Amino acid sequence: MKLSQSHLSPHLRGHHKAGSSNASSDQIELLSPYESFRNGKPGIPDLTAGTAKTNIKFRSSTTDGSFAQKWSAYTLKPWNMCLLTVLGTVLACGHHLFYLSLDGQEATSQSLMLRYGTIIAFAAKASLGTAVAMAFQQRAWLIARHKMARLETVDAVFTSNSDIFSLLTWSSIKNSKIGTLLALYCWITPLLVVLTAETLAVVAGVTEELVSCPSVRTLNFDNEANFDWRERPVVHGQTLKSVSHFNTTGLNTKPKDFNSTHFDYLNAASSMYTSVVSNKAVFMREPLVRDESAEEVCSDGWNCTYVVDFLAPGYKCEELASGVGSKVKKLGDAEAPFNTSILAPEGSYTFISMAARENYTTYSWARPKNLGVFKNEPIIWVGYATVKDINKPQPRNKEDKSWDKAYTPIIFGCEHYEVNYTVRFDYVRGAQSYKITNREYVRKVVNTTLVSENTSGKTSKKLSIPESNWVRPQDYKEYRRTAAYHVIGEGLRRYVGGAVNTANNVTTTYILLTSLGSKINPLPIPNLRQGIQKLYEDLVISLLSEPSFVAVAWASNGKPSGTGNGDASTRYPCRRQRQTTLFVYKQVQLLSVYAASILLAVAGVLVGIQAYREVGVMFDMKPSSIISASKNGALGAERGDTRSGYGLVQEGAETNLGASRTGGNMSQQ
Repeated sequence: MKLSQSHLSPHLRGHHKAGSSNASSDQIELLSPYESFRNGKPGIPDLTAGTAKTNIKFRSSTTDGSFAQKWSAYTLKPWNMCLLTVLGTVLACGHHLFYLSLDGQEATSQSLMLRYGTIIAFAAKASLGTAVAMAFQQRAWLIARHKMARLETVDAVFTSNSDIFSLLTWSSIKNSKIGTLLALYCWITPLLVVLTAETLAVVAGVTEELVSCPSVRTLNFDNEANFDWRERPVVHGQTLKSVSHFNTTGLNTKPKDFNSTHFDYLNAASSMYTSVVSNKAVFMREPLVRDESAEEVCSDGWNCTYVVDFLAPGYKCEELASGVGSKVKKLGDAEAPFNTSILAPEGSYTFISMAARENYTTYSWARPKNLGVFKNEPIIWVGYATVKDINKPQPRNKEDKSWDKAYTPIIFGCEHYEVNYTVRFDYVRGAQSYKITNREYVRKVVNTTLVSENTSGKTSKKLSIPESNWVRPQDYKEYRRTAAYHVIGEGLRRYVGGAVNTANNVTTTYILLTSLGSKINPLPIPNLRQGIQKLYEDLVISLLSEPSFVAVAWASNGKPSGTGNGDASTRYPCRRQRQTTLFVYKQVQLLSVYAASILLAVAGVLVGIQAYREVGVMFDMKPSSIISASKNGALGAERGDTRSGYGLVQEGAETNLGASRTGGNMSQQ
């Protein structure tokens, strides 16, 4: 398209002719933007030597050295790009640390936490996106300076980061590949907010915390050792009780003044222990538990776990014989009162238990010499017949052909010990369970051996030796402790004693009614030795269900607890858990998204800095910048083959758009 000289300003026509041979018919030669800043006034052409040059003069109402001038100088540098990139990186790190602090925590204020994360992600996206947008602008101006392009291409290059159709313009992609990539980054930056929003999830889980629970109880038999029925301890207005009941030969004699004439001695187990604990616990097949204990210990809605250590009685059982005709070993120095011949298949018994002991001497007239003395603790001797599958019916008499092959006799003995227990208690949905994690057998309750005293080849009475280990009532504290252990053990012995004669269908024991009996056959469970130990431990743990016993104490200080709730002084370490919702942080996803975004942003900013170094000054897309660069209002009307670029043009006769198109009022006001 040719333009006549009538379109040019009169003062430019001569110059247009003079330079008509310097350019092709469809291009505009670009000048360095430095030319437009030499003389201090932008927009005013210097037409000498046939070249339109622009002088720069910034008009300002401020004086030299003012903040406005310093700010103007600052904006001509690429610092904002760098600062925005650093800010975006800091926000990304902050986002990571914020979500990391929430990871695994209970999901309280879920929507608020997610909003905070979205705000941080949006701020990071805005910072990185703006930095790359500034780099894109620098690249666009650099392209306009160095390359000749159609006006549609120039429009597309400058608007591809905000107009999707410009981004897809092929001529723009061809002429500005790097600029297109920067524009593409600007378009996909919002995905940063979308992808990071999914990195904090809320899932169902268990929250767990280490705290101090206020009402954790344990057993402390030191309180039994110090118990005096004359001055019963009172806690929270409740009088505490012992598991033992005592008689006395000196009603007004205090324990510290006991002698061979005046002392207390064991009469029997207390009615509270017998009726409330032992009779129930043996047949419940599990320890007794107070209904309110879970809430007192854990608080409502929580499960909890704690571990306590205490000294309490326990039976230590050892296998002595197994198989038909097996020789029965001694238990220490004690001998079993029977052998395998009375057990099936040789005999007719499938279970027999004896608790042998020297008679405990109670009061009778005249007063016996060893009144109330503990000479020994009973050994539980157990013989039983085990089978391969206890859940299948077994032969009931010797006439059955499978009788001889069905049964295997086993004999074991159990001695009464003081045991150091380590017990873990678990409360789950209000239900208590326990597991003994460690047993240390400290000493025998009464460290003597029961032997037969022979005279002239005939067996006479039983004798406990050595006599020096007998526990006498005058040894007040040791006697009270031993009495407590003895009556607790008696709660087991009276239910596991007796026999089952399968061949004659005679049962004289309660064992089949407990957890030690089979439901199908009149037989004890196969692992009876471990079962008796476990049943006795259930009995001991059941004491905790009745806090009115003096032996039930706070785990924190060992003092009798009574039935009241604990307070700050009775707190004991425990671990609490409850079902809840938890924050789960998908760390890899968030860091991957931010790492990719930051690396691409840094690359874009480096491209922008390189463009700045070539151009020499920072440019933007503000209307004033564009007007200052073009000063040609007629460009919008020139389309088709018209080409343009950034900078003032030299006149040429063969150009489609002459220098006169910069005509008009060129001064910058």
